[in-house]
Amino acid sequence: MPLRHVRAIVLRSHRVGEADKVVVFFTLELGKVRGMARAARRTKSRFGSSLEVGTEVDLTFFEKESRELVSVDRCDIVRSRFTELSDPILATTLGYLTDLVDGFAPERESNPRVYRLLRAVIDSMSTPETSELRARYFEAWLLRLAGFYPRRDHCPTCGRALAQEGARYLPDEHRLECRHCLSSGMFLAAETLAYLERIWKTPPSGIAAPGTAKVLRELGQFHYRLIQQQLEKDLKSHRVLEDLLEEARRS
Repeated sequence: MPLRHVRAIVLRSHRVGEADKVVVFFTLELGKVRGMARAARRTKSRFGSSLEVGTEVDLTFFEKESRELVSVDRCDIVRSRFTELSDPILATTLGYLTDLVDGFAPERESNPRVYRLLRAVIDSMSTPETSELRARYFEAWLLRLAGFYPRRDHCPTCGRALAQEGARYLPDEHRLECRHCLSSGMFLAAETLAYLERIWKTPPSGIAAPGTAKVLRELGQFHYRLIQQQLEKDLKSHRVLEDLLEEARRS
């Protein structure tokens, strides 16, 4: 069995038997890898807290060509924010981000840009008040890197600048047109499209909140429409996060 050493971020895990875990890792070198961590749930497990969601680790594993799961040998923590992100909103946001990567990333297909995006957004999360902004930022860039974001500066029909006029999204054709040329479909206000341009030009640690909360809510609805089109399913973590954010807005 060949021994492999890779850098990875833990996406999720689930229990197997009395003491084991199956862990999904997003690795820098190999993409998504699934592994069996024997005795990971025992009190004195050698893995400690290294298998917590969002933790970046140096992963060592064995693999056999005939087996779907690799055998996890070591997980040495490189970066962990488990304690800092223990707030319910932050923790749920983190789980939502890793669920998205798990849904979009093919098995064993390296994608360093998505890896760096996930790491940077996790590092930039600081307070519950920034969670919605970080989620919208991550959605936008993940969809763009996956080739699913319908980016367009001008209306394809009349040539108007969409960031000035606003736009409507036509899902059947996966395109944006200005509100004058398209009377139906999800509407994105001009200020929302202008804010998107800031997202494309700013790292997650430097992006400031938009002028109105409406922009993030509009982006969230639009992004999740695109996500559902691609994944063809709902994510439980998304529903939980949106409920928590809505409760926070009312309080």
